[in-house]
Amino acid sequence: MIGYLEGQVKYARTGKIILYTNGIGFTVQLPSNLVFLEGQKVTLYIHTHLREDDLSLYGFQSPADLDIFELLLTVSGVGPKIALAMLASSTEEKIKSAISESNLAFFSSISGVGKKTAQKIILDLKSKIGKGDVNMASLEGNSELIDSLVSLGFQKGEISSIYSQVDSSLPLGPQIKSALKLLRK
Repeated sequence: MIGYLEGQVKYARTGKIILYTNGIGFTVQLPSNLVFLEGQKVTLYIHTHLREDDLSLYGFQSPADLDIFELLLTVSGVGPKIALAMLASSTEEKIKSAISESNLAFFSSISGVGKKTAQKIILDLKSKIGKGDVNMASLEGNSELIDSLVSLGFQKGEISSIYSQVDSSLPLGPQIKSALKLLRK
């Protein structure tokens, strides 16, 4: 896998460059707020994204940006385009802060991120960035489900680990049954 490239920009447009390195031109996708000029010497930290029909390179100026990009990709429903949009609209520190503060509005404001995906990002990444407990109230989810599970003796940390897997379109009873099955695993 390619992890780092440095070379000269041969072609540049918003969100994409061709980086000429040792006789090879690499097409690298970038956050749209990262702008380079043709002829400019550039160093980038690279994420190599491989799918069965595509090999894409995503470039970042710092290892911290690369790390948060790769962390965002671990969330089901978040692909490279959404992760790039997050980094284009914010910084690595602000993204981590939004996760630690359970700031649903921050993620929902990003193009391509709905309420469920925003909840999933917070719930899945909260423990990975190590910034305390999930603020369940700020997730604007089904507080009846959360209250019911807490009254049954479950801790909020346990609930946060399965919360995104429960279908919130179901009535409360089936939601509780589904949550209990997930908590028993």
